[in-house]
Parts: sequence; structure tokens; C-alpha cells
Amino acid sequence: MTRFGALAGQGRVQIAEADRQLLAEAAGLMSRHLGQALGLTDCVNAALAWRLARPTLLSFDHHYETVLAPRRAGEHPIEVHPGRSFGR
Repeated sequence: MTRFGALAGQGRVQIAEADRQLLAEAAGLMSRHLGQALGLTDCVNAALAWRLARPTLLSFDHHYETVLAPRRAGEHPIEVHPGRSFGR
């Protein structure tokens, strides 16, 4: 954690807080997508990503693009890196 703390102190990374609103949004996502094998971590990550101007996640799990598509019209989809072609 020391390295992340140093990077945050330099303004190079942002460490997010899980507040009540975020947890409520994550719980709502879990309820909305029952049966899709989404856990609390997946839903918190998506909710955090949507708080960004350009929602982006680093993951090999592409359900962020396919299951947790934009929640409403006009919303940016979550970009997932590395892309689907990684490792193919």
C-alpha cells in the first residue's frame, strides 16, 4: 500500500472510497442482474467506473461490457482493458 499511497500523494492515482451511495448502487446492480454470476466486487467496480468521466476498468472479465452495459441511454459504456483479443 505504500507505493499506492505515494502515487496518490503525487496525484497519479486516485483511491476511491466506498460510501453508502456507492454500496446501494452496487446492491441495485446485483439485484438487477441476478443469475449473471456478478458479485459485490464486480458491482462496486462498475459503480466506481461510472463515476469517472471515461469509465474504464482493468479486467480479463468482460461481463462489464456485456452484462453491465450502460445503465441508461446516452451513458458511456465501461471500457475494459486489455481488449477481448488479448491472449488470442
